[in-house]
Amino acid sequence: MALPVTVYRWDDAGAPQVVDGSPSEYMNVIKKCLVEGYGSKSPLGWTVEQEIADPPVMALKNDTTVGSGGVSFFRADSNNPGDFVFTEGCNDYVDKDNRGRKSSYFSFNNYSSNTNSLKRWFLIGTAKAYYFFVFTENLYDKNHTSTLPVTCFFQGDFESLYPNDPATFVSISGILNSTSFNWATSLIYKFSESSLTELTYIHPLDGSDEQHTASLVTLNERSYVAGRVVGVPDISLLAPYYLMMGKGRLSTSSDYQNQITPFVRGILPGAFLANSPGYRDDPKPVIKNLDNDNHFLIPSANSHTGCVWINLQEW
Repeated sequence: MALPVTVYRWDDAGAPQVVDGSPSEYMNVIKKCLVEGYGSKSPLGWTVEQEIADPPVMALKNDTTVGSGGVSFFRADSNNPGDFVFTEGCNDYVDKDNRGRKSSYFSFNNYSSNTNSLKRWFLIGTAKAYYFFVFTENLYDKNHTSTLPVTCFFQGDFESLYPNDPATFVSISGILNSTSFNWATSLIYKFSESSLTELTYIHPLDGSDEQHTASLVTLNERSYVAGRVVGVPDISLLAPYYLMMGKGRLSTSSDYQNQITPFVRGILPGAFLANSPGYRDDPKPVIKNLDNDNHFLIPSANSHTGCVWINLQEW
């Protein structure tokens, strides 16, 4: 069943702000969107499983009436401006020291204290999954980020092809299990500069805690057109992204031709690859009506032009 999508953003009335870039500020932004709401915007219906002030820890569970009950987990070593936030997705959660069937982990911070500081955030989500972006004031007037670090990741349930799938909660960024943070660790980099191989972990259908890498696969191995394209695209196709095991290559999928870790596991909610690039010099956010629904164009990075759009109506 498709769920309604809500868009939250830094310039909404009553929106929480990132002021000095401390980890608790980023956690508060996500909690406001998922659990509490702000201004005239209602939350997505997630719940707080655990929260600790010092050092910051936060665990948020998706809505179990429509989702798996998976948890977005965040922690920091301290709460100083510029300290890193470490995050991962968990299918099982007892407390901060007891997390099971974990997906990929990665980190982010405010990057800088000047106009390159990561403060202008967007969260696009439903009761069971979301995308989180944080951009700088610098280059906000363009739909690209150059080589500046930006935050861009997905956490939540994918749409499984298998009924009663016990392990649908994943986290996906531009790097698999790393505490590094730079322009190449963001999902934006992968969508507009690189390939989408082995970006997360998925666990077997038998409920065991065995990790297997998975990739995002769609029309092509790459999701961008070479060069910096600034015109209006001629879009005639929007293709979904599939989560496929290993490197996502059918020719080397023999280990996944079974019913426990099947090669094609599910679909990434809300994301679509268009067949044509454009709008690179337009200001963020680029929102256009495609197939009778509004879509958000994920910004490009440095050298090329990404073609990935997020549906803003329902997933």
